[in-house]
Amino acid sequence: MPLSLKQIGYFLAAAETGQFSAAAAKAHVTQTAITAAIRQLEETLGVQLFARHHATGVSLTVDGQKFLQHAYAISAAVNAALRDPGLTPQQVSGRLRVGASHSMLGSYIVPAVARFMRAYPEVDLQLIEMERERIEQRLIAGRIDIGVLWLARLDHRDALHTVRLTHSRRQLWLPALHPLLEKRDIALSDLANLPYVLYGMDETPQNTGDFMRAAGVEPDVRYRVTSIEAVRSLVAQGLAVTVLADVAYRPFSSEGLRIEARPITDTLPPIEIGLASKQGREPSAAENAFSLFMQLTFGGPGAGIRVY
Repeated sequence: MPLSLKQIGYFLAAAETGQFSAAAAKAHVTQTAITAAIRQLEETLGVQLFARHHATGVSLTVDGQKFLQHAYAISAAVNAALRDPGLTPQQVSGRLRVGASHSMLGSYIVPAVARFMRAYPEVDLQLIEMERERIEQRLIAGRIDIGVLWLARLDHRDALHTVRLTHSRRQLWLPALHPLLEKRDIALSDLANLPYVLYGMDETPQNTGDFMRAAGVEPDVRYRVTSIEAVRSLVAQGLAVTVLADVAYRPFSSEGLRIEARPITDTLPPIEIGLASKQGREPSAAENAFSLFMQLTFGGPGAGIRVY
């Protein structure tokens, strides 16, 4: 039996709420419908996606955690297709200067910019890579129009208008067959004696230090790199582990080796991703079009899903 979008939606509702009854209320269907759809999905895939706990609801199995990545991608793609402004003719023109941090370009924004340019071919878009501090400075000075960046550590928040696009949880990245994959509950303390690769771009080093210190953990940093592909390769080759946001996660390295992602029991703040512009200035038609396009593209389902 082929997968259906309804099954994907019910699966995500159950993953987010942790209860079939709450998932039914969220999806406006009966609990029987949720239970039947997920059972059919498990039969189609040949794996158990949820562990059933009579008193506390349900939790994702290891296979369920793996499928969650695919379900999120499917739902986000369908949502983007249904609401993509590029499906209708757009009559917007003008210059648009966009600043984006390194990690935003590498993991997030380039495919969206390509779709935006197909939807708005008359917009003269200039995309510039720069550090978060320079993005803020150039926005305030009027040298760029919009910034795409992490929102957590803005130095000039009062001078900027921000729009949150989405958030991305942090998870542990492991190579295939790593012993921690057999452990149900993984804490940051489990990483204390493991080789760690630190991604050295944007706010990652400072953020990593903050949540590691809060957990009383001193990671054994063997590698410091500024290439996300190098991070993936080091993890996939079994040389290190790391904790990074889902927005940068890919299930395979460039060599085709598997990378697994697992939740951490410690409370880790999610990464907030958004747009910034200068407070008080009147945006152009091109800026408004870009802001709306990005909100429609990244404001779809999947945000806030919890993995138990």
